[in-house]
Amino acid sequence: MECYVDENRITPLLNPLDCLKNHTQYICGTCGRCICIEHDPNRGLQRWNFPFKSLKITKLYLRTADYSMKKLCGIYELKSENGRLSYKIFADREELQLYLKKNKVIELKNRKMQV
Repeated sequence: MECYVDENRITPLLNPLDCLKNHTQYICGTCGRCICIEHDPNRGLQRWNFPFKSLKITKLYLRTADYSMKKLCGIYELKSENGRLSYKIFADREELQLYLKKNKVIELKNRKMQV
């Protein structure tokens, strides 16, 4: 199954009209929802490369990571030194290890790792 969420019309979340008009969209083959897959022109990153505030939102972008990387990706819950929780998609364990070397994370939980 291609979809990871039950709410098939929930994305895009930020500036939806602008996003749909001006950004490249991945269209889910299962439910037909549009998911922003646009590359940032300055950094070459996509929305799924950044941390999210909730697991629910992170799951919305997991399929775009899978598609972009041409393999199954996974979600980790990260807890910072100040106790802030965030969720991040990683393409593989090597990408996770590189992130952990550059960022202070005091707790790490595998939420939906499919690698």
